[in-house]
Amino acid sequence: MVSKEKLILVLSLFIFIGLEAQVTLSTDFTDNAKQNEPLHNIWSVANRISPKNGSNIRPGLKMNTVRMIGGIKKVVDGKDVKDLDFDTCLYDSINNKYVYRFEPLIDRINKIINSQTELLQIVLDQPSWAFQHGYTFIPTGTRDNVNFREDEQISIYGNSLPPADKQAYHDYIKALMTKLVETYGETQVLSWRFRIGSEIETPDHWFGTKQDFIEHFENTEQAIRAVLPEAIVGLHTRAPDFIFKNGTVLNYKGEPFASFAEDLITYAFDNNLRYDFWGISDYVIIGNSNLRNMRTKFDKLFGGLVNHPKWNSNATIDLMEYATVTTMNGADGRGFINAETTHAEIVELSFSNIYYKNKDKGLDLIYRWGNRTGSQDPPAITALNSMNGKIHYASDVSGIPNTSSNDIDAFFAKNETAAEYDILIYNYNGSSLTYRTNETVNVEFDSELPAGTTLYYRSLSYDETNNKLQNFLQDNAGLGYVKSGFNNRGSADRILTEAGLVAYEAYTNPNPHEYTDWKSIVTIPREDGGVGSKINTTTELGSFAFEKFEFRTEDYFVETITPATVVWTNTEDFSPWTAVSSGMTVNTDDDKLTLNYSSGFVFPMAAITGLNIDSDLYSTLRLVVKNNTEGSTLQMAANVPGTEFAAGRKKITIPNDDEWHTIDVDLTNWSHWSGIINEFKVYERVSTGSIVFDKIEFIPLDSENVFDITITKEGQGLLNYASGTSFAGQKFNLSAVPDQGWIFQGWTGDIVSTDNPLNITISSNLNIEATFVQETLSTDSSFQNNTFTVYPNPSSNGIFTLKNNDSKKWEVYDVRGVKVLSGNGKTIDVSNFSNGMYIIKLNNTHKKVLFN
Repeated sequence: MVSKEKLILVLSLFIFIGLEAQVTLSTDFTDNAKQNEPLHNIWSVANRISPKNGSNIRPGLKMNTVRMIGGIKKVVDGKDVKDLDFDTCLYDSINNKYVYRFEPLIDRINKIINSQTELLQIVLDQPSWAFQHGYTFIPTGTRDNVNFREDEQISIYGNSLPPADKQAYHDYIKALMTKLVETYGETQVLSWRFRIGSEIETPDHWFGTKQDFIEHFENTEQAIRAVLPEAIVGLHTRAPDFIFKNGTVLNYKGEPFASFAEDLITYAFDNNLRYDFWGISDYVIIGNSNLRNMRTKFDKLFGGLVNHPKWNSNATIDLMEYATVTTMNGADGRGFINAETTHAEIVELSFSNIYYKNKDKGLDLIYRWGNRTGSQDPPAITALNSMNGKIHYASDVSGIPNTSSNDIDAFFAKNETAAEYDILIYNYNGSSLTYRTNETVNVEFDSELPAGTTLYYRSLSYDETNNKLQNFLQDNAGLGYVKSGFNNRGSADRILTEAGLVAYEAYTNPNPHEYTDWKSIVTIPREDGGVGSKINTTTELGSFAFEKFEFRTEDYFVETITPATVVWTNTEDFSPWTAVSSGMTVNTDDDKLTLNYSSGFVFPMAAITGLNIDSDLYSTLRLVVKNNTEGSTLQMAANVPGTEFAAGRKKITIPNDDEWHTIDVDLTNWSHWSGIINEFKVYERVSTGSIVFDKIEFIPLDSENVFDITITKEGQGLLNYASGTSFAGQKFNLSAVPDQGWIFQGWTGDIVSTDNPLNITISSNLNIEATFVQETLSTDSSFQNNTFTVYPNPSSNGIFTLKNNDSKKWEVYDVRGVKVLSGNGKTIDVSNFSNGMYIIKLNNTHKKVLFN
């Protein structure tokens, strides 16, 4: 609840009247026809090529592993040669048989799993070199329509030939799947996906023909399903309209390399061949207007699949290779360079919108390159992912942008069970990378809330002025920090000189993006007369920029003060616990946490994350547990910043008699029980049996010393805590947000202060009152100063226009001196208020106006 505790005194009206919106983005949260499935993280998968030492991707992502079964190459004395070290199948030429060797694969999978990374997909792409046995190679540059050429024996990726002996490969895949099931169990292997091929129409990925691949896919798919009929199997092609180098490059049978998609779909349908997912590749080169054209992206990438009459509508579609780049071939010879300006941010938001809008057609995930340990999602995707789990509602776009080629759109989402509304809007242009004049955008939504409901909101804006790289290059213009031949929109670690990168890493972004303070707004009646109410606002949106809005009711912020208990005792409590290493599974059925051990890994672990436990408040860990493993020592670890789990583990003895025991563990003598605990692990050096927890509870240090906390308010405003009881030592940040037309004056009672938020530590009974007072118009000599003009005055419709107004900020007060409205621009609309006299304040001058 960090965000809730940072509510700060703010008084504002959300309707920024005066900006004439050119585009309106809207939805109706009460219209079931606009309701879609919940938003999910489509950017949750990272690609890794032949990982040998576990995961080096950041926590929370799933991994797609490429080239895992062998067939890779290495360079020796400047020449490409076959690397057999990781081949899972060898050919014994003396005994004329294939020899399986799965240890390299198992070793790499184990390291991934033990790195606490979820393995999503194993790609069966480059076959082991053994499966070239039986081929005859003809000289490079020749073709006999039968044999492969010498230069096709080793591609830039390794072995890109179909297996010469199809039956031998079929038997090998069956043996491979059997080994995986024996090692990891059927349940875990069924959770993995098996992809056949990578960008198969690209010569260096697949030198075979279309027919070769259709046969290879069928042969491999049937071998996988012979062991696991419900295994998740798919493939990875280029876009349906793909043709390699305009058809100028021919395969060994004289055919151009072009899309296999149409014939693959037809063959699969006609022959009862099942694919569960289909992968496509796409790289948006930011300087290429065709590749960054989002208006045609769906049809180009996916239309040829989903519109095919024999398409499997149950299949999902992923972008399995994706990056937003400045070039595919950097001048340093190190491949593509990621784009790092706001252009890339909004490309990826636009791509996300394509995926969400077409989720019903199977669009699911995007596998983005990078994502190494220490990296983070870009701001746009971070903002979008904060909406995950909320119900997605279709957006309506109306009006004409000032720049006709701008594509302005939005994501609307609502919590299914609460009045929480999130909106993310963005401005993208596929025709030009030039930053243009800001767009005026009206954002509005209808909700089920009755008119007159007070909401609290905040927003987060991001444009070129918030981008670190763009600010750095602007502030250091003329210093020669960008290397010759490099695009200045690229990633800093690639485009900057050595001195430039040092300067960049030491550079502090002068304008990082951040949320505004929370403010209040009152909903107004719907324009269509329907049940519920309406919210609208007008904002300015820059080129290649986004803005995220969050609207919440008082219930979102208000939390009853309760004793700081931490206890897990039912299925819902235990459900966040997960296995974080191989050798065990976690079951949370029947209101129990069951750790089942199934293999001989050294430390099978289970963990719960996302905690916020103040260690100073607790003295005892109480376990209600039974143990039927061969061991009696359970170990636990709590994370402390800067320390290793293993260094601070604590050992607990649990009799292994399969009987229930209540065990109290003293936390006060544990050096690593300190600070704020956000992750907790338990593990045991066993290989069979199970440990079952009925309850895991942290007992407060001073559970006998409970105090009554009474919190009240005078006037109208929001408090983030309600009255309750608390243990001694608990800490709270009390925050006050005034409603529209009110200001926060201070705290009275047992604590007298104007601090907001108010930081308190409980040591006795407390009675605290927050005081809000109405904002009034002070009377001074400037009241009669008519330095600005308002027309028409009087107004029959309640709309007034300011003339010669160089200042954007104005306020409106009623005849009692109570502020009722504020905003920006030349237009003031009081039509939602009662007829009568009002006072407009502008630049400390005032003018009376009449709404009659």
